[in-house]
Amino acid sequence: MAILEQRGGGTRAALAAHALVGRSSVCAVRIEVRLASAEHARLSYRDGAWSVRDLGSKNGTFVNGERLAPGSARALAGGDQLAFGDPEATWTLADASPPVPMARRLSDGALLAGAGALLALPSADDLRACVVEVEGGSFLVEIDGQSRPAQDGEVLQLGGEAFALHLPTPPAATDDAGERAARIDETELRFRVSRDEEAVELTVAGGGDARVLPPRSHHYMLLTLARARLRDRDAGSLGPPQRGWVFVDDLCRMLSMDENKLNVEIYRVRQEMSAAGFARAAAVIERRRSSRQLRVGTERLVITPMPAAGAGA
Repeated sequence: MAILEQRGGGTRAALAAHALVGRSSVCAVRIEVRLASAEHARLSYRDGAWSVRDLGSKNGTFVNGERLAPGSARALAGGDQLAFGDPEATWTLADASPPVPMARRLSDGALLAGAGALLALPSADDLRACVVEVEGGSFLVEIDGQSRPAQDGEVLQLGGEAFALHLPTPPAATDDAGERAARIDETELRFRVSRDEEAVELTVAGGGDARVLPPRSHHYMLLTLARARLRDRDAGSLGPPQRGWVFVDDLCRMLSMDENKLNVEIYRVRQEMSAAGFARAAAVIERRRSSRQLRVGTERLVITPMPAAGAGA
């Protein structure tokens, strides 16, 4: 996550993909400098790099001590020094990493940052909506059990609060297939389940690597969806695009949980896969846009019983 840090002041501002800088209350980065304009400059991330554009300010925008022409832009690198109006009041681009999806709570201006390509709103423990990155770098918003395209700048009304989305711009070019991380649909999920189903061991195998994940309660939810997809595959009456879909309400009944708890479980599975290094980790759980249905995002599934105690591995 990109960070702009004020010299000497200790202020650190997380940067959304497009961040307005100035004295106005609408700015993502508020500048308490008399010489700064109300809307002074804009920081943006596109095609793998940050840049700053002066917005016609009266007293100028400075990069490493050099004043930009009014209205002009300059590419930035990590460690660059910026100043807005007063060349002595500098900020450092302390972290130039790509932006993550974010949302601004309109009631108080608080900026909520996503975890990788996932943004839980209002929080991961009270999950009323989830913004997820999909193929091509675009985003979907999942809300009320359904998904739809998410738009940069749109406002979501959630539990009496309003949140404005700040989403990264999709890249102009696709990733190099030779360098990209493994995708969920290229990965095998291997479940070992105890006789009483109290324990579920999950191994993810892909790219020549197999990792056993620490036991988590949400693995049982993933196992339930895996069983549904395997059941449809083994029945042979449905093609791959139609296999494994389960209605949200039915899944809640099977797992004896409400929808909010289910959404938290889904978020935690995706977060776990993202932390394990998978590209487009949100695809481990797919949602149908036209109905309240979801499924596990791969058909490479293996379910076996755990050996009985004393029987050996």
